[in-house]
Formats: sequence, structure tokens, C-alpha cells
Amino acid sequence: MDKFIIKKKKFKVNNPVLIEGLPGIGNVGKIVVDFLIDQLKHELVYEIYSKSFPHSVFVNEDNIIELPKVDIYKVSIKNRDLLLLSGDIQPVDEESSYEFSNLIVDIAKENGCKEIITLGGIGLNSEPNAPKVYGVANNSKSKEKYKKISGNVNFDKVKAEAIIGATGLILGIADLKKISGIGLLVETFAHQFHIGLKESKELLKSIKNIFNLDIELSDLDKEIKQEERNKAKNLQKQSKVLSKTVKRIHAKGSDTSYIG
Repeated sequence: MDKFIIKKKKFKVNNPVLIEGLPGIGNVGKIVVDFLIDQLKHELVYEIYSKSFPHSVFVNEDNIIELPKVDIYKVSIKNRDLLLLSGDIQPVDEESSYEFSNLIVDIAKENGCKEIITLGGIGLNSEPNAPKVYGVANNSKSKEKYKKISGNVNFDKVKAEAIIGATGLILGIADLKKISGIGLLVETFAHQFHIGLKESKELLKSIKNIFNLDIELSDLDKEIKQEERNKAKNLQKQSKVLSKTVKRIHAKGSDTSYIG
């Protein structure tokens, strides 16, 4: 098997920009891109398979297996097209991550992309109440341009010293190949099971501002409220269990002066 197997559909693009949203901290980039795909009329134009992806298959609802893959969708908006990079995985070892990122930049260049936007999370020790969005760029011209039009993005305060994986490497390799790029990074909880819906909304606001998109965020609001209700229920359950445990400990011996 070749390193990459690419299935490509014939399509035309108008002044395209590639937006990457692959799994990462809080899965914020993936949530944003998947939301855009759901909200906007789209066309699947690339399917990318690789032996550098996890050595497993997914089993869908019909018990049919599917190889891990990364997709690129074309979305047409006013005066330009978006190429949305989405998937459930990305390479994890360093060499494969470089090769994959280089492939994505080559695809972007082949289709006439002069700009690339990557999306990711900044991991915090706890869940942020009011997540902030920070911006990085691979050149000063792009930084100044998107600083003016992105709205809620802070391009002046450095919040991340390094960006791991495709979100960072795509920008770096794009610069080598004369493609401008920015990365939008939102604060999120750095827990492996955390799903950053609230944080993703802040990224979506930035993308909406940049491209003047006609998208409704109400569906995401519903999911955020449901997630908060679920968290409240879980905390209630944990509190009840802890309360019962403490009562049992005290009942076993009144001379117990500590819990260890």
C-alpha cells in the first residue's frame, strides 16, 4: 500500500482558501469544520487514506466497516470557495505528520489556494468560562490583514509557544511554499475526553466574521446547553456519592479524625 491513497473528484474553484479542522485538544477545530459542512451546501472533492493513520477500521451503524480517512469538501460562498479539511484522525508520529501536512499544502497549492487557515485549541488545566481566541500567522502581512477582519481574535498576545501536529505544520510548510496562512487557537480544557462545544462557538464567530458567512449558531447553542445540563447532573451524582461515602466512614468509627 502506498503511503497515501487519494480519491479525487473533478471540480472547479474560485479564489479558494483551505480551512483545516482535524481532531486535537478539545476537538475544537473538528467541531467547527464539521458544523460548517452541516450548515452550508457542500461537495466532497477529496478522500485521503493512509497507512500512517490508525491501524483499525470504524464500524458504522449498519455494521459496515470504513477505513480511517480525511476528507476535503468544497463550499461556495460569496466571490470565493472554501476547501474544508475534515476527518476523525490525523497522523501522530512526527515523520508521518510532516508528510501528511506537506500533502495537504500541495493539494492547496494545486487548487490555487493563496491562503490557508488552521484551527486548534490551547490546552488549559480547567474549563474556561469565557474562552478567548488567539491568532498566529506565517507572515506579518497576513497577521495585520486578519487582525482587522477577524473580530474577536487577539494577534498581539502570544499564548502558545508551540503548535503540535497538522495545525502547526501546515502553516510552516505553507510558508516554505509561498502560501500565506494563519492559525486560530481557542482556549479549551486539556482533558482527553473533553468536547469543546462552547470554545468552538468562539472559533465559529471568528470564521463568520472573516468570511461574512450566513450561518446560524442556534443549533450549537442547543448542544452547549445540553452538555451543561449533563455536566450538572454528573456533578450532582458525584456529590451524592461523596456524601454517602463520608457518612459511611464516620458511621464506622467516631474516633476517625482524618480521611486518607
